[in-house]
Amino acid sequence: MSSTIANTMGTASDPALPLESDVELNSTGKWLVRSSVISVLFLGQIAYNIGEFPLALDLVCYALTVSYLLVSGHASLSVPSLFIYISAIALAAFRIPFATSSTSWSSLLLLAALYAPFCFRFAKRQDLEPVLNYTLKIYVLAASTIAAIAVAQFALVNGAKIKALTNIYFVLPSSIRGAGFYTFLREEGGIIKANGFFLREAADLSLVTGLALLIELRSTKRPIILGLLSAGLIFSYSGSGIIAVFAGLLLPKTFGRVPVFVASAAALLLLITCLYGLDLPFLKPWFNRLSEFGQTGTSGYARFVAPMEMVQISFDGGVLKAWLGNGAGSFFRDLALGKFRYEIADPTWAKATYEYGLLGSLLFLTLVIMRLYSSSLKVEACHFLLISWISFSFLLKPGYSSLIWLLTLVPNIGRTSGGAAAEWPVQRPLSHHPQ
Repeated sequence: MSSTIANTMGTASDPALPLESDVELNSTGKWLVRSSVISVLFLGQIAYNIGEFPLALDLVCYALTVSYLLVSGHASLSVPSLFIYISAIALAAFRIPFATSSTSWSSLLLLAALYAPFCFRFAKRQDLEPVLNYTLKIYVLAASTIAAIAVAQFALVNGAKIKALTNIYFVLPSSIRGAGFYTFLREEGGIIKANGFFLREAADLSLVTGLALLIELRSTKRPIILGLLSAGLIFSYSGSGIIAVFAGLLLPKTFGRVPVFVASAAALLLLITCLYGLDLPFLKPWFNRLSEFGQTGTSGYARFVAPMEMVQISFDGGVLKAWLGNGAGSFFRDLALGKFRYEIADPTWAKATYEYGLLGSLLFLTLVIMRLYSSSLKVEACHFLLISWISFSFLLKPGYSSLIWLLTLVPNIGRTSGGAAAEWPVQRPLSHHPQ
């Protein structure tokens, strides 16, 4: 590894060498990319429980990949991101001693650990596209495998009634089972939704396959892969991925395309209204989900409506709580204040606003936006990741933070502001060595 690093550093420091030649990840870098993706999609429910803290494998792989980037000496630091990150964490730490709610330093430490890597990425270069392509290729391949498993799972669980295949959670020993409260089994019209066996919920399968479908549509467009990913998205019976895919495709890429976005959104709304009026049987499971927003105890109400009630409670507590929040880890600890008799989720927009206030949530949102849109990842995929991060319970999910960080490692040359000029250890094919 040391010789690879030395060669790379020498190449980067020689101004006479061309910037057009492609580079590739070395064997260690490729192994870490594969391990990170596999840990998020297949091993996210496996953890070593230290007291009440589940040390999940996706968090371990995230830490290893970041550590490798930093220890190698080739990390590029984004000073603006670092400033925003320090401001957000300092503000959150300042709030805890004065909070009236029950708070958690461990929650804040986890938040700090998950988003500190967002300040580091590859250096600006014009030849890192193969690195991005390799990362996307690994993710799409892993997501396609999950989708194929989901199709088989859907048939075996609903057709052959093999309940053991409903979720890996049910077959894992308690000593390595990840903590958390999740809905593993939901039936709609007698149908058990697929979750890909390894993922926690059907919504996770929907988001995993939706993102991969969007990436594939904007790259190689392989029919078999598109078919598998579409099947996984359909059999999840979850609208999460579909909403995020539409957001990725419809949200404007530039300010000049805002009118096109408005027209497209209006056309989509009209289409949905027409389909709803046709009362087609195969679309009923999807349209029935819309009624959940007005029914307490349903998934839709728990994910989108009930969290707003928690935020309103915070705002009713005064200006200080509105702007600075109630303190890290207080969202679920304060549920008794609302005397809720139904399930409540903690989507990022609600959890961040309740615990860190409008100011804190704005800082974290800015950090994520800067990370996404300064990368070489397609804008559609950036829209997808941003909407997912805001809308679902991903603020403290190591897997999602790791995925965002990994897919946005390669900067956009035209938009990235300067940092330390360096790059991750890469190996240059012999045919591309400058003479």
